[in-house]
This record gives sequence, C-alpha cells and structure tokens, in this order.
Amino acid sequence: MERRALVVRRVEAGRNRRRWWWWCGAVAAVVGCAAVVGVVETDPVAYGVDFWPIAGRDDVVEGRAMGVVEDAARSVADLNRVPDVVASDGVQVADAKVDAGQGAVWMVVRVPVPGGVRCRAVMVLGSGGVQVNSRRVEC
Repeated sequence: MERRALVVRRVEAGRNRRRWWWWCGAVAAVVGCAAVVGVVETDPVAYGVDFWPIAGRDDVVEGRAMGVVEDAARSVADLNRVPDVVASDGVQVADAKVDAGQGAVWMVVRVPVPGGVRCRAVMVLGSGGVQVNSRRVEC
C-alpha cells in the first residue's frame, strides 16, 4: 500500500531575516539622506553644494558671487585693503572690521540675487586670505 502525506513547504527563516534587514537598511538610508538634504538646504553655499536640486537659482547666483569674494580676499596681501577689493567686484560691503593684530577681517556683504538681496557674514583669517568662511545672515 502506498502512503501519501501532505507536504507543507517551510519558509527558510534565514531568508526572511535577510529580507527584513535589507528593508531596515533601505529605510535608514532614505531617512539619513533626507536628514542630510534638510540640513544642507538651509545654507547650500556655506556647505559647498550650490547646485540644483539642493540649491535654487538664487543660491547658485549667491555661490558664484561668494566665489568671487573668496578669490578677491585671497588675492590681497594687506588685510586693510580686503573690504575695498571685495566691494570693487560688484558686491556691497555693508560692514567691515579689520583686526590686524589677530590677522582677521569680518565683513557683512550684500549680494544681489534675482529674488532680491542676500547678506552673508564673511570672515577672512590670515594675511593673503589663508582661510575664508561665510554664513548667511539677515540683511
């Protein structure tokens, strides 16, 4: 006599675990990317990512203007002349403080963009513009 039995296929536990870890990793990557983009969108020029899709048209124009400001600040050996050289490149210098003792210049520059005017606080450390940093501030 022939014996017949119902065979139930068992799903491998390891396969489901791998699939679960893959989904958790994918979700974590998406959440991490969204968090990074959220932070960078606040000031894409300062983070050095002034290009689309993170930055808008105004950010791209502002990034180009800040590139000119940085080049002008680095080209001058005398810190007292930095605000004048920066202003001659079409960017308005709203406020400037030169501290020759510490070798630093703090400026607030007004950058014209298609959507209006944006202001940035620019700090030049060292003679010859060794280090130039900026951040967006209210006008």
